[in-house]
Amino acid sequence: MPKNVLVIVAHADDMEFMAGGAIARMAALGYHIREVIATNNERGTLEPDWSTQFTADARREEARAGARVLGVDPDIEFLGYEDGRLSETPLNELRERCMRAIRRHQPDVLFTWDPHAPYEEHQDHRAVAWAATEAATFSHFPLYHPEHRAEGLQPHYVGERYFFAKSPRDVNKVVDISGYIDRKVDALCAHVCQMEMTVMDLQVQLAASGLDVPLLRDAYPRDYRPLVEAQIRAWAAATGRQAGFAYAEEFRRVRFGGIERWAREAGGQLPDDL
Repeated sequence: MPKNVLVIVAHADDMEFMAGGAIARMAALGYHIREVIATNNERGTLEPDWSTQFTADARREEARAGARVLGVDPDIEFLGYEDGRLSETPLNELRERCMRAIRRHQPDVLFTWDPHAPYEEHQDHRAVAWAATEAATFSHFPLYHPEHRAEGLQPHYVGERYFFAKSPRDVNKVVDISGYIDRKVDALCAHVCQMEMTVMDLQVQLAASGLDVPLLRDAYPRDYRPLVEAQIRAWAAATGRQAGFAYAEEFRRVRFGGIERWAREAGGQLPDDL
């Protein structure tokens, strides 16, 4: 049965990088998917002559383009926080914004960054991870932000949560994205600013290392697709290899507050639709 899915992330390309294949697969199953992006993405470029406003406007359009490729509703909600400074926002404030989004969109499934994953260097990722996770945990408690009810927003329980991370822990769900790897790459490549910046950043790291990787050294940032595609396919193939898939993405999934343990002990099992 098709479900409502909400993705809450910090930046315009987070969804595509970390869960683009799974999201595309859900869209193909008829799920209705919405996205909330916390920051303006105004620092997501290495172009020194770009203004922050120009960058923010460009990144919004790229976010909508990437969403369309994956089958996500392009009516994205942008929370408007400053890029690179999300952790300076009080947690209660950001959590309220996330809870408001949950109560508005009534998702069955939430995707977000994992607050418990190690080695996360980006404060925006850490901040949105905690805010979204706490919002989903308490969004069905009516006395958390009761003012929402005056706006017609009712308490809502989020049954399934998919957590992603650059260095994941406690992975218990590997999603076969073999049929959706092309769409994942296409969606990422819609983020022109970020992909150009990714290539340039890798070249900075390569130069500093003293190593020589001709494919990376000679890459032209505006012709980013060959390098991005090679990187994404290699990453997804390594993940898939462990589960017997050509390409995969991995998550820490929590369903119904851990009720699966009770179901197994009682001899039952929840259906797995992905």
